[in-house]
Amino acid sequence: MLSVIVWNDAYARASLAAEKQGIPLVDVLMRPPEDRPPLHWRMEAQTSRSERFATGEEFMEEEGEIALHLTMRVGRISTPDALTHCTAMSVLFRAQLDDALPWPEGLYYDGQSLYPPDPDTTGNWISMSLMIRYRYQDRLTAS
Repeated sequence: MLSVIVWNDAYARASLAAEKQGIPLVDVLMRPPEDRPPLHWRMEAQTSRSERFATGEEFMEEEGEIALHLTMRVGRISTPDALTHCTAMSVLFRAQLDDALPWPEGLYYDGQSLYPPDPDTTGNWISMSLMIRYRYQDRLTAS
């Protein structure tokens, strides 16, 4: 299950990178496709799972992937420029920069994968996707 701490940290990092690039990070629940700019980032949680470290243990470990999609109208950006934007986004999940939030305790970004656009994609929109793997360790708390 995706925790709020993971989502909020990833969204804050992605927002900072997007702002530096001058490309909006769109909340897809708040902005319908027809109202999105021709070049934007969107973020979603992919797979995530969590379980206790051991039976009866009060510590949980969650792991999963955050997907950041550089979404563009066809003809708006070249592949080298899109790769440059993806690399800049990637950096904020690999290094603790001065202007980024400190890492939340127990959150680790482990690795990344980049999926270039499918050259056979039809339609007006195309995406390049940056997948960021994470682990989050947390103590169970009573609600």
